[in-house]
Amino acid sequence: DDLMVGGPKKESQTTVAVVSPALTSQYHVQFVEGAVEEGESYGWKVQSLAGDRETNFAAQVDLVESAVRKGVDAMTICAINDKAIVGAIEKANEAGIPVFIHNSLTELEGVDIAGYTGFDQRKAGRLCGEYAVKILSEKNSDATSTVYIITGIPGFHSNERVAGFHEIIDQHPNIEVVGSGPGNWERLGGMNLAETALKANDQVDLIFAVSDAMAQGAAQAVQEAGKDTMTLGLDGNPDTLKDIQAGVVTASLAVFPKEMGKIAMQNIKNYLDGEAIERRNETPLKIIDASNVGEYLN
Repeated sequence: DDLMVGGPKKESQTTVAVVSPALTSQYHVQFVEGAVEEGESYGWKVQSLAGDRETNFAAQVDLVESAVRKGVDAMTICAINDKAIVGAIEKANEAGIPVFIHNSLTELEGVDIAGYTGFDQRKAGRLCGEYAVKILSEKNSDATSTVYIITGIPGFHSNERVAGFHEIIDQHPNIEVVGSGPGNWERLGGMNLAETALKANDQVDLIFAVSDAMAQGAAQAVQEAGKDTMTLGLDGNPDTLKDIQAGVVTASLAVFPKEMGKIAMQNIKNYLDGEAIERRNETPLKIIDASNVGEYLN
């Protein structure tokens, strides 16, 4: 048996790790579903690795390092925090494991990334800003409109979305931002912030949350307070679409995570097959509200 060392490697099943921040958001659940479906259609083993909470940087670093030790064939990561994850990616680079990034198109500095799949986060914020301007002018025409912003955890995704939103609404002097706070990507966080904002201000016309879970929490607070505040989220999760159809949430910018999961896997397959791939795969964005939600609900 000892003589076999260094002989040709047996054809074993390709294993790809999908590393999410956590599976507390439908967004990441949907991405993993798409990735697993696509990967399994190639006969791959797709391992879903996720921390317990989206704030747990250390857990994500550990997951990437353990995937490196197990010797997966490739991995795709949605990094919670770019700086925190770099050390773990360096280890993957040293081990010769190709690393892909999903849910972001922004170059990670100092490490070797094979490809990116995701949407332009700032553009997503701008599209939400444009929609906000539209619905606020429909409601109040030129009179002053008030907006409260629920951010995620400070970091790339949240900061870019908020910056894009501001790029648009700041051009409109009749739109006033009455406050903002971090909902930590969680429904409860969104609900608590909205509750406080609704008490602190006589009128909040719109709450913009940079994720659906937080927008749903905000919508719940609006309902409980008996207010007519509109709510705008970002993800286009299936349960949010039901809320839009029911008139609970006003709208969401859909980012089609399941589709993104499939595209990410197609990209990895092409790379492993030795084909040339697009370094940046930009995925689609679409505002969904009462006018078109029927087309997107299964």
